[in-house]
Amino acid sequence: MKKIFEPVSLGNLEIKNRIIRSATLTNKDCADGVILPNLIEGSAALAKGNVALIITGMFGIGVNSCAADFMPRTYIDGFFENLCAMVKAVHENGGKLVVQISHCGANAMVLEEGENPWAPSDILSVMGFEAKEMTKEQIARVIADFGKAAKLCKDAGADGVQLHCAHGYLLSQFLSPYYNKRSDEYGGGIENRARIVFEAYDEIRKLVGESYPVMIKINYSDLIGEEGLMPEDSTWVCRELSARGIDAIEVSSGLALTKETRPSLKVEEGAAEGHFTQGALRLSAEISAPVISVGGYRTREQIEAVLNMGNIAAIAMSRPFANPLYIAEWDK
Repeated sequence: MKKIFEPVSLGNLEIKNRIIRSATLTNKDCADGVILPNLIEGSAALAKGNVALIITGMFGIGVNSCAADFMPRTYIDGFFENLCAMVKAVHENGGKLVVQISHCGANAMVLEEGENPWAPSDILSVMGFEAKEMTKEQIARVIADFGKAAKLCKDAGADGVQLHCAHGYLLSQFLSPYYNKRSDEYGGGIENRARIVFEAYDEIRKLVGESYPVMIKINYSDLIGEEGLMPEDSTWVCRELSARGIDAIEVSSGLALTKETRPSLKVEEGAAEGHFTQGALRLSAEISAPVISVGGYRTREQIEAVLNMGNIAAIAMSRPFANPLYIAEWDK
């Protein structure tokens, strides 16, 4: 029987228990792309509070990749030194740190190049921006940027990286037929829509090696029906990633186009926990890579029940860790 407070291996990353802080970006952690002491101190506090693995909020990988000015940027002066300090603070408090690396695509608002965000196809973003279809040269540049960002994180001592492939950001946009209307080798069937994901993963592996932990966060469903990514296509992508050696897959859902398709839903007191549990359970039965379930977990009892329903390896949460000692009392 699986217990919360026991070590677990996520591919090549061993963590001391099954609790993960899911990626969370706030406007207090960064200014002009630079990591602030608040982010370092907050991450250290979570580690001290017995959170085994902290996944950072999304970090931008290159030009036109950031959804906000307060999103950390891996490609600016000072990033490396501040990340080193963040890693050191988490390690000194007994935790592990994985950096979520991301390109926001159509939802980017920090535009260092050109006048429009980049996207798989021309589309009006949820932010009201007219995003433009990426050229193949821009796609190649983004793939290279993912690799460079991952290598920087490894060199800074981070315990791994997580590709953000959920919630309607760039990699998620390529997977979703709602966003991706391309007619070339990056559009059409799921084999083509997923091409950029596989190429980004392969580029990262080339630069960080086979043993460095590389994870992904992905939508099981876009929650908009057949217009979006459906579970069968997501499962195919995850099978391919598992075969390629991905270390763990965090399973979420939603494009955040409407209230009903938001990935972060408020959990009312007494309501059922685990918005996306069933998708994570189904996926965990189909692949060999460890599966992390996220979405609306709150209690030790429910978490341990879900861990023992199937092959889910760990549980990720975000809102509860507004109090960094949220789970410290559980391990008594």
